Amino acid sequence: MTRAMRVVILATQITLDSTKKKIRGMLMPSDSAQLRSDLFACFPSVVIDGVAKESGQRVVYFAHFDDSLIPSDLLGEGGSTFLRGWQAWGKVVVKMVSGAGIVALTRLQAEAKLLDELQSSQFPKLLYSNYFTENPITDDRLAESLYISIEDFVESVPLSDKLNNYIGKPIEVFQIARSVVCGLRPLWEHKRKFVHRDVKPDNLLLTPKNEIVIIDFGIIRETGAIGVTREGVFQAPASFGYAAPEHLANDKDLVSFKTDVFSLGVVMYQLISGCHPFITHDGMDLMEIADATENSLPPTLAVLGVANGQQSDLVNQMMEKKPYLRPRTIDLLLKELNITKGT
Repeated sequence: MTRAMRVVILATQITLDSTKKKIRGMLMPSDSAQLRSDLFACFPSVVIDGVAKESGQRVVYFAHFDDSLIPSDLLGEGGSTFLRGWQAWGKVVVKMVSGAGIVALTRLQAEAKLLDELQSSQFPKLLYSNYFTENPITDDRLAESLYISIEDFVESVPLSDKLNNYIGKPIEVFQIARSVVCGLRPLWEHKRKFVHRDVKPDNLLLTPKNEIVIIDFGIIRETGAIGVTREGVFQAPASFGYAAPEHLANDKDLVSFKTDVFSLGVVMYQLISGCHPFITHDGMDLMEIADATENSLPPTLAVLGVANGQQSDLVNQMMEKKPYLRPRTIDLLLKELNITKGT
């Protein structure tokens, strides 16, 4: 990494730290009495069962709806059908963003539209989404705008809770990877060629039947599109440690399905070895993680003694720094995943 690149990264680190503080105060709400009050004002029949950890710019609630809580004036003759029958959804996931700016709102609406269009069994089912500037019940102006989406609850645990369960078990990890690839394939082969750009253990849910459900499409990108972020290193939203070099560099011409393949390779390496290939010690800052992602060559899984040579080689290929060195097509990747898991 050149000195100039380090200067850019350091400046970006400072900018990002400042932005994060600003976002926490403005666009990244925490669970609060006010936020719950706003939710109840919009959806008086909602019952909050629990709170998930913060996700991007959202507060995420586990909830259900109780039709008996709908105000009587909404149920009378000629009353609104809003909220009626939502109780039948059972347990749901409610995602809230308050005061979303135009970039965040664009991403949130794009995510909802895509989920609604694809209706994949490996994606959460979108039940409802809307952007509120007024209370839908009273038509009173809200103090702060709200973007709310409701998804079907998926009985599962994030793969991040199971990181130690797969050490030295490459065959099981390759089966998971194949499921992830099959899940992402509808995005990659969509006519607009979408890239998830946030493949990581937190966003891969494992069901009781060991099926993978992929979540959080908030930073999805259309291959070749102009995009909504500024040009330049680190201008694109990313999960450091999993984002590919071209993603960190915000090289929009190089971002493709292979960008997700890199991230999946990192996840596979982490699961099989029990170690992250680039985040090697506590306290690493963004510059160190980016430098490692771009330049470091972690010991291979074969050298670590947790996978055979063929398995190790495929994970290495998936984590190649240059996109053109990664598996060329989705079919080739699936074929190699099948071979290396022994089927």
